[in-house]
Amino acid sequence: MTMDEEFLKELKLLKENGLKDSPLRLEYEEKVRKLKDLETELRSKGLSEKEIAYTLHNKRREIGKVYKEAAPPLFQEYIYIATANKYGNPLGPTFEQLAEHKTYAQIIESSSRPIENLDNRLTLDGFIEWYKNRKE
Repeated sequence: MTMDEEFLKELKLLKENGLKDSPLRLEYEEKVRKLKDLETELRSKGLSEKEIAYTLHNKRREIGKVYKEAAPPLFQEYIYIATANKYGNPLGPTFEQLAEHKTYAQIIESSSRPIENLDNRLTLDGFIEWYKNRKE
């Protein structure tokens, strides 16, 4: 399969499933929300706010990596590049970056909350534009 054929295949799949409503995305979001349960468990063990924030943030990054890796290859590349462009890191902001402007409580809260409006970050138009520029 040529790269153009792969792109068209992935674009068709994304148009059919949507970015936010694809089964893979819905599964990812559910795992992210379940990090709230881990927060409860860590609190019951007496961990500090910083330890909880650090643990949840790293678990969220691990989940993100698994689901990014499960995306079709060209879309996966687009996701990594878009994320790196926004945060300077293909997996998103580091704990240290977040701690510069967020409290530990805010990091904990955001670790178990999926991105509300994914369209602000990843779009079909963005994917198409990225692919056009990639080929040039």
